[in-house]
Amino acid sequence: MNKKNCVVIPCYNVIDHIDDVIKKIDFKIIDKIFIIDDCCPQQTGAYLKKKNKNKKIDITILKNNLGVGGATKVGFKKALRLGFNIIFKIDGDGQHNPLDIKKFLKELNKPNVNFCKGSRFINQSERKKIPTIRLYGNIILTLLTKFNCKKIQLTDAVNGFLAIKSSLLKKVNLSKVSSNFFFEEDFLFHLSFHNISLKEIPIK
Repeated sequence: MNKKNCVVIPCYNVIDHIDDVIKKIDFKIIDKIFIIDDCCPQQTGAYLKKKNKNKKIDITILKNNLGVGGATKVGFKKALRLGFNIIFKIDGDGQHNPLDIKKFLKELNKPNVNFCKGSRFINQSERKKIPTIRLYGNIILTLLTKFNCKKIQLTDAVNGFLAIKSSLLKKVNLSKVSSNFFFEEDFLFHLSFHNISLKEIPIK
């Protein structure tokens, strides 16, 4: 039996990019997309509902802005409730390439890997493309995260492209994880208390 895979996409002011993101998702390997409209001023969720005819796309429109982490957690909880085995999170603004999902799945299909995170620092050519101020900010936050999460070795803590097996995600009390832009680092901190086997995936 094939594993059920889904993608959670938190959306806030991404109406100019979301169509391209969805088009690049391979529905042969992804069974459901959870669009979480985080009370978006551009009404991304309503826009997609009008044109969407794909039953594999589920759209939730939040009445209040919860932050990127809060919207992601809504998607995670829904994915767990519906019994998905591997849960991806990508951003809706096009900075992540959904074609990379195959690389994540290749690793997660191994029994000894339960969490994958994208990294722009594995390939030096991609590292050079990051603006200097963001590069050093990322390095500092990654070092702090590695200090707080001693069991986790990683190079790009703030990267929002990730995938996790439900067996690991179920162990995390999501209500205690930050809902704002520090979601990525705080999520790693809460994961570090459990038996995590992390694989970083080189991405652009």
